[in-house]
Amino acid sequence: MMALVSVLKFPKTYFFTQHNQQLVGNTFFRARASMTKKNRDVQLVKADWVAQIHSYLEDYVDFPKLNFPDLAMFDGVEWESCNIESLANYVRNHWGLGSAPISNVPALLEKNGIIVSSMDVGNETIDAFCQPRQGQKPIIMLSNDKQSAARRHFDGAHELGHLLMHKDEVDNQSNMTREEFVRMESQADRFASAFLLPAEPFKRTITSISLEYFIELKKYWRVSMSAMIRRCKDLGIISEMKYTSLHKQMSMKKYKKKEPLDDVIPLSEPVVLQKAVQLILENNIKSELQIVQEIGLPANFIESLANLPPESLSRKEIEPAVTLKSQPIISDYNWSN
Repeated sequence: MMALVSVLKFPKTYFFTQHNQQLVGNTFFRARASMTKKNRDVQLVKADWVAQIHSYLEDYVDFPKLNFPDLAMFDGVEWESCNIESLANYVRNHWGLGSAPISNVPALLEKNGIIVSSMDVGNETIDAFCQPRQGQKPIIMLSNDKQSAARRHFDGAHELGHLLMHKDEVDNQSNMTREEFVRMESQADRFASAFLLPAEPFKRTITSISLEYFIELKKYWRVSMSAMIRRCKDLGIISEMKYTSLHKQMSMKKYKKKEPLDDVIPLSEPVVLQKAVQLILENNIKSELQIVQEIGLPANFIESLANLPPESLSRKEIEPAVTLKSQPIISDYNWSN
């Protein structure tokens, strides 16, 4: 056992603690075709660890309550474009967003009770994934591999669409046909577009359809140029021919992988798990070592999944508790003892 602890760098408590199992619904991965089973299993374990961290912190911190709107009015509907647009507007109204752009999607999701974490996936084909968890708060996992605020906003909204539209529609994504998978992804994309770029307010901001104008518009809506151009096509603002032309221009300028402003707009980070840990430490409820031992995960894993600064939970060097006197008196000590 000590050899395992030494090699794997996991606390000994990890191997002896029985963690409460949570019933997980279908996990929605966006990169099903290119994802290996090994990579999929790795991400599932990370999501379980996020749930484990949250469950531990919940004993000491009051987290935001889950604030999903009542979706009874959408029972039995087919998720066609018009219904998806209605759902997006319904959620925006429920969360009091009005017609303004959403400046920080991870913060919005966390404020409404969704557990959000970001992680190094090690696979650029995976942008994000989500898990509904029966009787527990849903989890959205965002990737750190593509450092783009606009991409992250769309990913978060896309996963929200899955949680609202599809959590009861399928038990196991692996059993879906390719056609079913593509349809579901397209629906989540349409939700993300409608949620981030509400139709009428967005239309009013389209006074030009040049690439240079979309760069300026990106500062306002915090959404990628590519997503805004697609939204223009979906809303009938531009034709299919113009849509194709704009994408060709983007390819020529090498905007497909990295758009202008991707390294300028600050990346929105999840903060709720981080703040919960910091509150516990600041109020001397637990020490860094206690948190690591009681959660039962390596400090660096907790730091990464809770978006804490590196080494913030690592064991601190402890100064010796005793020192020799300046003139030690040892002559009367009974060495025979």
